[in-house]
Amino acid sequence: MKRFIILVLFIGTSGFSQDITDALRFSTQEVNGTARYTAMGGAFGALGGDISAININPASSAVFLNNKFSGSLDLTSVNNDAFYGGGFNSTSSSNFDLNQLGAVFVFEANNQDALFKKLTLGFSYNRTNNYDNEYFVNGDNIETIADYFINRADGTALNTFDQGLSNPIGAYRDFGRRQNFAAQQGFIGYNTFIIDAANPDNPNNTSYVSNVFGTSSNQNYSETTRGSSGKYTINGGGMIGDRLHLGLNLNFHFSEYRRETLFDEFNSGPGVNEIFFDNDLRIRGSGFSFQLGGIAKITEEWRLGFTYDSPTWMSISEELIQRLETVRAGVNTPAILDPDILNIYPDYNFKTPGRLSLSTAYVFGGSGLISFDYSYKDFSAMEFTSRGFGFQNDEISNLMSGASTFNLGGEYRIQNTSLRAGYFIQESPYSDENFLGDTTGYSFGLGFNFGNAILDFSYQRVDQDRQGILYFTDITQEADIQSFMNNYMVTLTLNL
Repeated sequence: MKRFIILVLFIGTSGFSQDITDALRFSTQEVNGTARYTAMGGAFGALGGDISAININPASSAVFLNNKFSGSLDLTSVNNDAFYGGGFNSTSSSNFDLNQLGAVFVFEANNQDALFKKLTLGFSYNRTNNYDNEYFVNGDNIETIADYFINRADGTALNTFDQGLSNPIGAYRDFGRRQNFAAQQGFIGYNTFIIDAANPDNPNNTSYVSNVFGTSSNQNYSETTRGSSGKYTINGGGMIGDRLHLGLNLNFHFSEYRRETLFDEFNSGPGVNEIFFDNDLRIRGSGFSFQLGGIAKITEEWRLGFTYDSPTWMSISEELIQRLETVRAGVNTPAILDPDILNIYPDYNFKTPGRLSLSTAYVFGGSGLISFDYSYKDFSAMEFTSRGFGFQNDEISNLMSGASTFNLGGEYRIQNTSLRAGYFIQESPYSDENFLGDTTGYSFGLGFNFGNAILDFSYQRVDQDRQGILYFTDITQEADIQSFMNNYMVTLTLNL
């Protein structure tokens, strides 16, 4: 079937998914990079000499002694154990992808009196988040999705809805174009009999009630997400004397995110006793940020690092396809609204919080090293910068807080073989950690140096507990989800 595409322009702040969960997704990133970087828990802020370390501290490029190239592939599997309404379900998914690609070029100074002993220029791609994930829940709930449609229909006159019943697909389109998102959602609930007017004899009625009368409902909800976010970085670095390294990154960000949700509700009461509500949301974003960093060699063994990450200024676009079907007691024919229309929403702007990082490392000659990074990000400073997002920004200020990240890593060399291990903990960005717990991870790795080529391997395990949000339902009962991620990485590094 040919899809009918329509540009939907909303009046006011009626975008579909512009909420705190999207703000958080734009503002966080995983521990991703080369196998060496990942194996050491991302603790590279004071070390340098690794392509992915440049994404943490731009001064890292100035530590390189010669030109380098590296590329990484990874396999990631995610398992989600979900608990909801007395039910338990376990789902798993896997993904194979390009994780990073980059090169650094080193230019030695010809003049011994030059301020910079050497200059470096780097280019890299680094994936910051992998959104491939899915989970499924099933359980009982005294709440119903009818509340979602009531909350959005309230305030719209009954005669406005009635006029659309003769051509519901055209009305769905026009509600999006001429009214707002809330009225559009209220209409599809009214058209499929989930809700009715509180005073059906009054054409000016603006209050609605539920046609779902069961005392309890069995609910199924599946959520599948796909996509990734990443950045392309242009790096410049320099070494002053023998002990000070400085660097600057210009980062160009992108994000591709797709979320498909299927919500089914069943009850044995009169009225509507089966509801099937499907949503397919696609979000694309692009943005810019910069980083400033330095690494100082206090002694030949001890190093300190500092990095400032600016906010990321992003432009976001969203698209949505919906389908709604209901079955009423005693009625054989289901009510279906499947407009096959792609809703396109106005672009909006968003600013992520900045970040400050401090790092230290101790190098034991050629035999090994140990490194520690600390960073802080105030998530309450996230902000939708387009007009009309006051509610969302107030929600961010009330629910989010500052959060710290701790990274610890070590490496031990035996001739041409390196043994590595790492650990990290990312504190919850929520004031109430019941929404999202701390993220913890540990990792191991091996590296083999063949002279002009290095082959590295790593394994990373990440655990997180969170409350799964049943999007587009207004249901307050949450799913408790325990997520476990296993990541396997291989990196090839070449001298150029």
